Amino acid sequence: MEEKAKRLLEDPVFNHAWDTLRQRFLDTWENSHPEDMNTREQAWLSLRNLNDLKQHFTSIVMTGEFDREG
Repeated sequence: MEEKAKRLLEDPVFNHAWDTLRQRFLDTWENSHPEDMNTREQAWLSLRNLNDLKQHFTSIVMTGEFDREG
């Protein structure tokens, strides 16, 4: 499993998609209207989830196992 995660983290297509999503969420947050708290909240949650997912994949590669506690 960890070998698949490592290949995925190193894949240029995956990284391009990852960077594109991250930038889309940042742009959504940055371009939201001051009164549009829901849009900013959704963008923030999306960024958090994206970061959590990447940290989990990285953890698999670094430790060789899934984090069963999180």
